Amino acid sequence: MPVNQEEQVDLEDWEQFLQLDMLASHWWERPGWRPGRRYLTWYITFDADSQVTSYVQEFQRALPFPYLDPVPADGVHMTIQGVGFADEVTDADVAQIAEQAQARCADLAPVDLAIGPIAAYQGGTFLRATPWSPLTRLRDRLRQAIGTGRSDSQVPAEPLRFKPHISVAYCNRAVPATDLAQAVRHLRSRSPLQIKVHDVDLVLLRREGHAYRWETIATARLQNWRLRTAPANQAERSRH
Repeated sequence: MPVNQEEQVDLEDWEQFLQLDMLASHWWERPGWRPGRRYLTWYITFDADSQVTSYVQEFQRALPFPYLDPVPADGVHMTIQGVGFADEVTDADVAQIAEQAQARCADLAPVDLAIGPIAAYQGGTFLRATPWSPLTRLRDRLRQAIGTGRSDSQVPAEPLRFKPHISVAYCNRAVPATDLAQAVRHLRSRSPLQIKVHDVDLVLLRREGHAYRWETIATARLQNWRLRTAPANQAERSRH
């Protein structure tokens, strides 16, 4: 029996997934996106050689279906809060948002998380991240920073439903859901990975083929934040 909201949501979502007949491609054109357009968003990112990435890769190896695109090792991330399309946010706004985030989040402690169990939806597979409450607090502070750096009316509801997770693989075509459901069912009992999150990144996101790539605009450290900023058109680091 579920003992908290996170477990209840996981169970309900899993039961809903089991009712699906067909998977669908994750790579449909979302509103506002077009080739070459970029999006500013706050991510928690993980190094390619991190424990989290290795854990993600264990599940990827257990799900070797041709209709799944595994997230690359240097593309593992957790979405926290969108900011806006880069052509609609000035460099001055980006700097202001970063400064506001530093001021508003300086008292937040590093976040202890459990990564897992694995779950699935129509467009792919992912790992739950719990508990939600410290990530929700972080997201609220980032939303306040965006509202102050721009305006409250310009704070996106993105992601629309905040259920913290780390994507494992994205579906690339419409296929029956049965095989994936059976495979994921056998993996859901694996023990979660315990991690501590110290940083959150403001990234400039783009899509290239069946992968997400980004450049880091600002990196902030929870408690005694160390902040590095650069204009959006001068970002240096890229990932898948």
